[in-house]
Amino acid sequence: MKKCEHCGVEVNTENTNCPLCFLELNEIENSKKSTDIFKPRVAENNKKNKSVLYKIFLFISIIAITVCVVTNLMTQIFPLWSLVVTIGIIYCWVLIYHTILSERSIFEKLFLQIGVIVGLLFTCEWISDGAKWMVDYVIPSISMAVILVLFILSQALKYHRGVLAFFIMTIILTIISACLLIFNVATFNLLNIITIILGSVAILGMLLFSGNVLKTEFSKKFHV
Repeated sequence: MKKCEHCGVEVNTENTNCPLCFLELNEIENSKKSTDIFKPRVAENNKKNKSVLYKIFLFISIIAITVCVVTNLMTQIFPLWSLVVTIGIIYCWVLIYHTILSERSIFEKLFLQIGVIVGLLFTCEWISDGAKWMVDYVIPSISMAVILVLFILSQALKYHRGVLAFFIMTIILTIISACLLIFNVATFNLLNIITIILGSVAILGMLLFSGNVLKTEFSKKFHV
């Protein structure tokens, strides 16, 4: 058994965080080790069925990629449009395994999703003869959406240890838009300006509403 000092409840779990407030649980001495009531139990036959489905979808994915690549090479259309299809299929697998089924933190899921999506869009931009719509429209639009989501999550999960990661990621996205603006990388600057303003407001809001949590997590993370 473990106890949450913040909520004052005892939890029969093997997790290290309280399921209510997400703060760290303290082990109760002389308590018997019990089965985690929050850990989902999956029947063995369900696991086998899922394994078969994964293999079928993997086989279909390999066939689809092979057909697209061979067709692209036979028609001699360059650059290879089949790369977009391949990356799109890989992204679907990443979305399923790393985001939907994974128990990773929200920060890790968001970080990987942003990286994969930006990589896919850069490939699309290359296919479209190097048009600069990525830095003008796509990157700042994605940054604005992510900053807004991070701010909402930081307030909804105020006592969660991921708040510091949300704060750092918001700063990084704001700095990226500022660099695009300062170094004149983009030809259309309005969206980058809006992103900088939105990021600055989100950073200020996190400091005002979650300042104590950020300070605590920063101290734990960097042992300050």
